[in-house]
Amino acid sequence: MESIAELFEKREYYHAFQPICQFPDKKRIGYEVLLRSKAGLNPELLFSMAKEKRKLPELDTQSFRHALLSFLRSSKEHTQELLFVNIFPSTIVEDSFPGFIEEIKQAFFPYLKRIVLEINESIMEGECWHEPVFTNRIGELKKMGFLIALDDVGDAANIFHKITDLSPDFIKIDRFYSKELSTSQEKQTVVKLFVDFCKYEPQLILEGVEEEEDFACASSLGIAMGQGYLFGKPDRLRED
Repeated sequence: MESIAELFEKREYYHAFQPICQFPDKKRIGYEVLLRSKAGLNPELLFSMAKEKRKLPELDTQSFRHALLSFLRSSKEHTQELLFVNIFPSTIVEDSFPGFIEEIKQAFFPYLKRIVLEINESIMEGECWHEPVFTNRIGELKKMGFLIALDDVGDAANIFHKITDLSPDFIKIDRFYSKELSTSQEKQTVVKLFVDFCKYEPQLILEGVEEEEDFACASSLGIAMGQGYLFGKPDRLRED
């Protein structure tokens, strides 16, 4: 049976990149990198299968490493842009994680301040958020120069203490709030709550923006950045 590393080397697993743009001019500031497979398997299924086989940390770290390699092999036009890379809290608390990060630090040192670790709010990973080692390692990552983003944020009441504990650089608001935002007073109220709370930091990114009217509404509410099909679908980057 092929190892996860071999699957990446043979490009059975690869990465697609989706633009993240600033408002209101839609200028691209970076990409979120997304795991894909030639077999067309849903990424959530890939990670779920890895978790069942106790291979999630291996898949997570191999994906992280190959995402960076793929990005840095791409066109020089991306050299100053941010790269948002997903990672699970359970990977961060693994005993092997500090050694992995040290390898990344040595190999990619000039680029650390452009790497954003995007940490998912998955219910399955909920226990990890309360482990002291998790908070401590987030602090260590920030000291090294990595940026931190909290992903798929939707529960305003639940996220405020995480902002206090972790001091993330970015908050990515769940796509639920971008869909029909322009016609939903309730969603606008929640989005404005995030904007007011994060007036100075962290910076807000609205996910799932697909319609011009929702983009315009989000911009008027004070959202600084967004991601979604309106700005571009996930795709491979051209390599030099």
